[in-house]
Amino acid sequence: MKIFVTGANGFLGSAVVRHLINAGYPVRAFVRRSSNLKLLDGFDIEIARGDVRDFEAVNKAMDGCGVVFHLASVYEFYPWWQRRAKSIYETNLEGAKNVLKAALRHNIERCVFTSSIVSIGKSPDGQLSDETTEFNFWQNSSHYARSKVLAEQEVFKAIARGLAAVILNPAILIGQRDYKPTPSGEMIVKFLNESYPFYFKALMAFADVDDVARTHVAAIEKGRVGQRYILCGKKAYSLKEFFELLEEITGVPAPRKKIPYPMLLSFLYVDEVLSYFVFKKKPLMPSEGTKFCRMSLKFDNSKAVRELGYKQTPFKETLTKAVNWYKENGYVKNA
Repeated sequence: MKIFVTGANGFLGSAVVRHLINAGYPVRAFVRRSSNLKLLDGFDIEIARGDVRDFEAVNKAMDGCGVVFHLASVYEFYPWWQRRAKSIYETNLEGAKNVLKAALRHNIERCVFTSSIVSIGKSPDGQLSDETTEFNFWQNSSHYARSKVLAEQEVFKAIARGLAAVILNPAILIGQRDYKPTPSGEMIVKFLNESYPFYFKALMAFADVDDVARTHVAAIEKGRVGQRYILCGKKAYSLKEFFELLEEITGVPAPRKKIPYPMLLSFLYVDEVLSYFVFKKKPLMPSEGTKFCRMSLKFDNSKAVRELGYKQTPFKETLTKAVNWYKENGYVKNA
């Protein structure tokens, strides 16, 4: 049974491919013609080139496959003034529609749809958010979060039409081989290069990329159709704890000053303007991502543990692997 994987060359996608191969599954990787295939080097897989925004390309490439893993996604935060972000919706929403439509047309046996923890809302009673907690951040959420929520709605429409789909909601991913890096990886790289002068009050849920990839494979047989599964560590970390753990691992001093949130947001708004229009570089922290961390959500991963056998690598071990990889691959100035 051949597995069709979109976004196979990405941070999580390549990890999923690696674990699929280890489990003995043949893989057809669907990647854009311009994609960097560095993370797929040495894999015995079939490569199909195309774009998820092109239905005909997706439909043709999926022919002959029995299972679909949809991971292709734009994981990006936008500056505070950008009210429209057409490109992220074209890939994350319209691309998802194309994959789901093709999966229905090919009578796919199982579709594992990768969403994100950002599509889970905040529990109104202060308890842990779980898979049933409705998204309730429409006014203040990022384009990334909104695109994921809308894409999940399309998955449920496809399920109603007969698609055997399962939705996975990973937390902030940390691990090796984050070569771009992702916004979360960029946070670690900037810390290693001593870029953070302060911290702010925030709580974040993390997951080891290989733990999440392994659970994707388990979802083929163990995932229940129509169900969502939160994939995160049992403990959420404050930004202060996160930086202190990085200090313990690396010896790089963690920031000691706490900045009030209104002052932080004002600083980030100015920093984004200067970064985009003057310095032509990434801002210190994206305001969209900062607002999500500020929500300080806590999540219940027990369903994934119970039903999919989700196991969590100790977070310090995960961070250490990531730090060593960034150092070994030239992301740290004085490593």
